[in-house]
Amino acid sequence: MNTKKQTPLRILLLMGTSYGYGRQLIDGVTQYLYEEGHRADFEFRGYGESVPRWMEQWKGDGILLRNSDPSTLSMVKRKRVPCVTLSCLDRPSDLTVDEATVARMVLDHFEERGLRHFAYFAQCDLLWTRERRDALVDEATRRGRDCSVFVRPVPETTPLCGWEGSERNALIRWLRALPKPCGLLAAHDPHAAVILDLCREENIAVPHEIAVMGTSNEEWFCRMQNPPLSSVIQDGRAIGWRAAQILCDKILGRKIPRLPLLLPPVGIQKRPSTDLIAIEDEDMIRAKQLVRDHAAKGLTVQEIQETVLLSRRTLERKYKKTFGRTIGEDILAMRMEAAKEMLRETDLPASAIAARLNFTSDTNFYHIFRRQTGLSPKAYRAASR
Repeated sequence: MNTKKQTPLRILLLMGTSYGYGRQLIDGVTQYLYEEGHRADFEFRGYGESVPRWMEQWKGDGILLRNSDPSTLSMVKRKRVPCVTLSCLDRPSDLTVDEATVARMVLDHFEERGLRHFAYFAQCDLLWTRERRDALVDEATRRGRDCSVFVRPVPETTPLCGWEGSERNALIRWLRALPKPCGLLAAHDPHAAVILDLCREENIAVPHEIAVMGTSNEEWFCRMQNPPLSSVIQDGRAIGWRAAQILCDKILGRKIPRLPLLLPPVGIQKRPSTDLIAIEDEDMIRAKQLVRDHAAKGLTVQEIQETVLLSRRTLERKYKKTFGRTIGEDILAMRMEAAKEMLRETDLPASAIAARLNFTSDTNFYHIFRRQTGLSPKAYRAASR
């Protein structure tokens, strides 16, 4: 039996640590390297910073790259070692988030709230903001909906106070011209903060006129907004973990998947910036509120019918026309979202979650969760962490 221990690999991480998403990527990378007994070389740095001089003397086995400035790319080329790119901002990446899935999740979220007009905002123009924009516009078009776009035509992100007066006025005019109520996706949480600030200054009600969604879900940042910001939970740790695995396999001559590899987001963290029901039908508002408040408690269509005082056929028909899915589908979706949140945020066993959400059995919960998400509850919890 061969008991020779594999020599640890030495991996260089060229990734910024100034944003939460970058730190999530590094967290996933280092978790994999720790599990496999490999070593990581990196330093805390901003995204896009030029490489420090000590990297010229670095000797190792492979590089994980997110920065793509010319000096970094030149240095990486000189090293002549395997390289994997992940979630780059201005060039194609070997691994990144699945933007089509982001768009579907966001529009599902908005449509569940009765919104039928959508918008996209980015305060810089880079490859990643264009890909996110295109995915949202394509998904809205597929659904027969309109999607207005405002992208500030500069390559860098700056606070709103640093904008030219003409740029600021153009954005205000765009916000005022949007059909109301409207669901707006911002390219990133700080971009969403720009919209929230302007809406507050211009007396545009959030979420009742414009419901605002960000991406990345940096908890402290989203909570401090007014109102607190709903955000797409991108699975940075999973992308980092998978990128490290692929790089190590590449170094060791193992088979790797076809690249690029797109990983779906975890879900949406709901907060007050999108908490509305944007319809005028009082019966449907009441029915939707019941689903929101009681879906996890085993709510039935009959109970809604008894409260709303419509025939079952009329209730089902109006609900499907208003919200795009049946009451049963909506109740199940709400229960699945609650299950995902408990799997992400607590250590409750799946059996306890099944009981809290009033599934008939652990097995029933397992099969429904797997059918809806493609993962078992255990696999979902592991992936989301």
